[in-house]
Amino acid sequence: MEGKILRKESLILKVNLFYMAVIIWSIIVQFLPIPSNAYQFIAFLIPIGIYLFIHKDYGDRILKPKILNLRSTIIIFIIWFFSLPIMVTIVDIYTGLFGDKLANIIADNPYESFLESLVFSAITPALLEEVLMRGIILDGYRNKSYFVAALINGFMFGMLHLNFFQFVYTFIAGFIASYLVFATNSIFSSIIFHFINNGFPIMLKYLYTPSPDTGYGTSPSFIGSFLQVVFSIIALFLLIRLLARINGINLRRYRYTSDEKIFNWPLVISTILFILFSILLVTLISIIETPI
Repeated sequence: MEGKILRKESLILKVNLFYMAVIIWSIIVQFLPIPSNAYQFIAFLIPIGIYLFIHKDYGDRILKPKILNLRSTIIIFIIWFFSLPIMVTIVDIYTGLFGDKLANIIADNPYESFLESLVFSAITPALLEEVLMRGIILDGYRNKSYFVAALINGFMFGMLHLNFFQFVYTFIAGFIASYLVFATNSIFSSIIFHFINNGFPIMLKYLYTPSPDTGYGTSPSFIGSFLQVVFSIIALFLLIRLLARINGINLRRYRYTSDEKIFNWPLVISTILFILFSILLVTLISIIETPI
């Protein structure tokens, strides 16, 4: 068993500084005259490339490129399935409170072909966002407990999307994806989860055309939704433990952790920037949609 970390470290400060730089750069890129399919490459690939080049000696530790077995892949798909009621309920609560204007804009697909949608809305985010969040950022929290690291990673992943609507469910997705990496010691687990989460709706869209009246606000039964969420949480807990056991990982072992501060000034600034930009986005949408 490892001894407690005694020396003063600044792992979290370093990755939080990097994350703040990515947030600032992503906001700048939002205003650049670039095609929508170039955003992820410019906003994420450039800083990722710089970081990995500087830390090239630690590439395996950061990226965790362990190949998954078939059983793990199947379990990850099942985990995604049981995560749906939680994320759908969160979306329903958000749209019930704040309306679906922002949700509809975010959900609008700018790509005409199935291949474009799959590449730029599923494959590219699954690769780049996972390397960024479950690779680089999560590695910086390796001396914190699994739960704390996953919770903060979900929080930061939600803010990465720079709008209130996506924040509420990507927070949960990021939390689950972090635990998948812990349970497998492989970034491919979160990449697969992310790809399924983004890609499955795209496939359904091209296989099945929904009614024009279909929207987010479906007024679900509160009791029904609550029971689904509770059942899903229990199922996710058991499935992630099963996934860890298959991969020889003990998630229950005691992790000695550092006492390094998490909400340091870079993360505070990142949070403020996220809130301000999200408010700006909502304000601009309201102005645009207000009849003259």
